[in-house]
Amino acid sequence: MPLTREKQERLSEDIHLLGDILGHVIRRQAGIEIFELEERVRALAKTRRVEDDPAIDTRLAFVVGRLDPREAELVARSFTTYFELTNLAEEQHRVRVLRERERDAHPQPLPESVASAVASLWRAGVDEFEMRRLLNRLHIELVFTAHPTQAKRRTILTKLRRISAALSDLDLRDLLPAERQALIDQLTAEVTLLWVTDRSRTSRPKVTDEVRTGLFYFDQTLWDALPVVYHDMAAALAQYYPTLQPPDRFLTFGSWIGGDRDGNPNVTTDVTTETLRLHRGLALEKHRAAARGLDRALSISDQLTDVPDAVEHAVDVYGEPEGHLAFLQDRYPNEPYRHLAAQLGVDLAEASAGDMIARLQGQDLPPLRMRRMENLLEPLALMDRSLREAGMADIARADLERSLLQARIFGLHAARLDLRQYSDYNTAVLDELFGRLGWIEGFGEMDGPDRAAALSDALARPVPDLTNFDELSPQAAETLNLFATVKRAVDYYGPELFGPYVVSMTHGPEDILAPLLLARWHGLCLRQDSGPEGMAFAPLFETRADLRAAPEVMTALFTHPGYAPHLARAGRRQTIMIGYSDSNKDAGYLAANWELYQGQDALARTCADHDVVMTLFHGRGGTIARGGGPANRAILAQPPGSVGGRIRITEQGEVIADRYGHPAIAGRHLQQVVHAVLIASAPEQYRLLPRPKPEWLAVMDQLAAVSYRAYRALIYETPELLVYWSQATPMDEISQMRIGSRPSRRTGAATFDSLRAIPWGFSWMQCRHVLPGWFGVGQALTEFGRSPADVALLQEMHREWAFFRNLLDNSQVSMAQADMGIARLYAGLVEEARVRDLIFGQVEAAFNLTRGAILQTIDCRELLDNDPVLQRSVRRRNPYIDPLNFIQVSLLRRLRALPDPESAEAERLRDTIFLTINGIASGLKNTG
Repeated sequence: MPLTREKQERLSEDIHLLGDILGHVIRRQAGIEIFELEERVRALAKTRRVEDDPAIDTRLAFVVGRLDPREAELVARSFTTYFELTNLAEEQHRVRVLRERERDAHPQPLPESVASAVASLWRAGVDEFEMRRLLNRLHIELVFTAHPTQAKRRTILTKLRRISAALSDLDLRDLLPAERQALIDQLTAEVTLLWVTDRSRTSRPKVTDEVRTGLFYFDQTLWDALPVVYHDMAAALAQYYPTLQPPDRFLTFGSWIGGDRDGNPNVTTDVTTETLRLHRGLALEKHRAAARGLDRALSISDQLTDVPDAVEHAVDVYGEPEGHLAFLQDRYPNEPYRHLAAQLGVDLAEASAGDMIARLQGQDLPPLRMRRMENLLEPLALMDRSLREAGMADIARADLERSLLQARIFGLHAARLDLRQYSDYNTAVLDELFGRLGWIEGFGEMDGPDRAAALSDALARPVPDLTNFDELSPQAAETLNLFATVKRAVDYYGPELFGPYVVSMTHGPEDILAPLLLARWHGLCLRQDSGPEGMAFAPLFETRADLRAAPEVMTALFTHPGYAPHLARAGRRQTIMIGYSDSNKDAGYLAANWELYQGQDALARTCADHDVVMTLFHGRGGTIARGGGPANRAILAQPPGSVGGRIRITEQGEVIADRYGHPAIAGRHLQQVVHAVLIASAPEQYRLLPRPKPEWLAVMDQLAAVSYRAYRALIYETPELLVYWSQATPMDEISQMRIGSRPSRRTGAATFDSLRAIPWGFSWMQCRHVLPGWFGVGQALTEFGRSPADVALLQEMHREWAFFRNLLDNSQVSMAQADMGIARLYAGLVEEARVRDLIFGQVEAAFNLTRGAILQTIDCRELLDNDPVLQRSVRRRNPYIDPLNFIQVSLLRRLRALPDPESAEAERLRDTIFLTINGIASGLKNTG
């Protein structure tokens, strides 16, 4: 729906209001000279975007180059703060538009909502039998990760939330003039606080800091947003499929934060234990508050209505009451629902998370009544059921339904904690343990098949005694401690604490058999007598070669004598993760996306052939290059049959704040995700999404081959590229930013292969090349589209195939964020002219080629013509991002010219560079 002039004006009013407040703050806090300097820089940047005159770039560079360090910092802070405020204005505008669309759509469901999906399935002819099958397999899990792409401190995020709340009040409340002025005064105070707060952390965050940041969104938005989605699902089914009920748990959250060990030595068993405590602590606190609300609300007298015996009995079984419960029973003796809710609160209070660490360390403590999810659900379900049976369903819906939904969704641990480890790490640990046991020598030096054979033999042996080893390496000791702790946690608190154990860089079946053996040694393998209380394992296929080999690897696992029994006892359910970041770094944007598409299709067929229920776990990042973009479009673009009602998706870094910072936006995002999964999972015979034509698949094979060659030729086969990248981007400074607990490399070796994909993408984004999101696309489209017929075929693919449309539309976004004029500034940092001219010349030529090829394929004149809202946002932001780029280049040049990179002057320059990195990330709404 296009924006009306009135809607555009309301957005402009908010931006102007916040801009005026910021200008007032700058004048008061930094002085009129800084304000005028900032305005001068801004005016030059705006002129630069209007007039194609290289002299303006020269003048802007001259003005910025003359700034002393203090002036540079204050001007950079001005633009950085401006973007933070503009992002809030746009967020509020999204909420405003969403509310208007929902109002306009009523009584029809809002497009891309849960209700819209259910209605579409019903209209397509999906009967109740097929719908029941879909609902039975429906499970969506979104997984928070602490990937270091959130460049803002939690303190800054909190202040921004307060400003957002004030904006909402201005928009939604019927304010008197004095009330409006009071809100503007509050906004001014908050913006002033934002101005005088350090943007950079004084030290890297600890892993537990990252855990608390992730839980902040559960506390602030998700706890209340998810029950609304469940309620909407129930209402939609009641309208279209009245005999069906929604699944108890079809949309949940997981987390890697505190469990992701891959290349992060700061994630230890103690950290994982503390993470579990924090998860449990939040859940207990939220459920206890809900129980306290229920014991105040459910004042149902057994003198005025019949109360089922089961409720009376449930209160009686607790014995002699104490404290608050005794007070209630004494003062309100005829209100058993109230007593039962109060007892629930007592149990939750006694189940304090404080003793969890002691239990997981093996200490013997008194048992708890409130240990597992079922302990929480039982009394809530009893109250809900008895109220409905007694004709008081209205009370159940008003006061109890939300608490019951929250109990089903979040349990007693808020989110399942995944564990992740690098495959080579597990191999090294087992190499040491096999040597100490005297079982196998040289395990770590074996090739994959030989390691798989050795692990098969080890899985068939009796479990060894691992308690008598002394002087193990830190890695081996830590691994054994982790598995022992997981065993204690699962035994006492149940399997609901943990998601799968993810193995990064899985190359063969041996990489999954390794942690399977460690789990078996600790009693964590699924056994016939243990029910579901064991470990699940998820391979992570990341590189082009691994994606191609994935079906063969999974076939070997499914038929392996050690893994097949484990799979059978897991209900033949298997999670398989695919990585978007490393595959892009390895193969380039277009080729990686096609490899991922084909890999998913092949894995779906492999799992179907072996009667395995597959859940694809998509390791998506924030940027386009790392699988970012609208989640619902990405889900709808998956290969037919690969979703099947089950999906996991990572939510990383700055994406978490963007999607879950505001309750209304969080709710809308969740609705769109569920909508897309339902539509993508429709039974084959109803064809809600058309299958790609065979000729389209053949074209993609050709495009991917050309794109791959072009990408590899530049990135891997041009030695000068790494020199150019290290000098033309702020990579070194990004690696020194204190924005995450995880190092930028998996190992200490400073090689391109060890470099993680996140800083790779982050650095190219900052210098406005944005190369990982488009390079190779133009070469492929141009080489294929040599005739009008071939161009027409590409245009048909873009119109009719969701995958290809999503591929090119996302690449457009990357290209719109890129700027070759700004990129040329960064190229000027490269010391050797030959290297500079060679690489930048290739990049600029490829950019121009790609721009023309994409516009021809999508039949548009300008980038993002098919998304005018985003196009307008990018154009509005660019004149304010440009000054930060100019300042960053100037400061990088000064920093690199200093004789002592560790001097106080270097530290001051580096801090201001960090500020520009924050500002550019806010302006582009993307980092790595």
